[in-house]
Amino acid sequence: MYRVIIVEDDPDIARSTKRSVEKEADFQVTAIFSNGQEALNYIWLDPVDLIVLDLFMPQMNGKEFLYRLRKEDLRTEVIVVTGDNDAGNIRDALPFGIVDYLLKPFTAARFSEALERFVQRHQIINAMGGLDQSGIDAMFSDPAQHSEASRLARLEERGLDPAAYQAILDFMDAAPDTGLTAEELAKAGGLSKVAVRRYLNEMLEAKHIVSGVEMGGGPRPVMRYRRPEEGRP
Repeated sequence: MYRVIIVEDDPDIARSTKRSVEKEADFQVTAIFSNGQEALNYIWLDPVDLIVLDLFMPQMNGKEFLYRLRKEDLRTEVIVVTGDNDAGNIRDALPFGIVDYLLKPFTAARFSEALERFVQRHQIINAMGGLDQSGIDAMFSDPAQHSEASRLARLEERGLDPAAYQAILDFMDAAPDTGLTAEELAKAGGLSKVAVRRYLNEMLEAKHIVSGVEMGGGPRPVMRYRRPEEGRP
């Protein structure tokens, strides 16, 4: 579980940011602070993995906080969240090794991408004593590309064919809104029902599809699978 603190002087934004963080698996907000000094005092006693930081705060602004954080050799990762789009302020923040810089208001998807970038960097750094060029390239790669590579690797580890996985998704994209049953997908793809169900379970876990029970006229309810609206092309 990644431990996160939020440093934000607006209580409403702080609560909203907390909800956004904890929507993601493996993240827990352990504390919220309205000024940087309190946050620094907390980190010294109770280290965390990630700080979500606003730049404009009373007592100690975000840039001073970043300076103190690195001067005191606290290597906690930071995502800056601010309404400040001044190029000079952005440039000033970059030398402090921040993970990402988000402008308010930002979308949930963009915030999720920032958390994913943090996880990518954290896993690579902690998995290796020293990095070769491929490891360094992964640290600076687009998180979406990294996620796709991870997804393909996971499918192969589980004995699933990425091409068949995509073919089933393509069938669903072209299917009616009511969705398809496992039997219909097996027939369309030339696969056994057992194999199709393995793919469907993986797709449900990845949230690439959703399922629902249809109470038809037969003796048993029918499970149908379809693409969520946001997943359709």
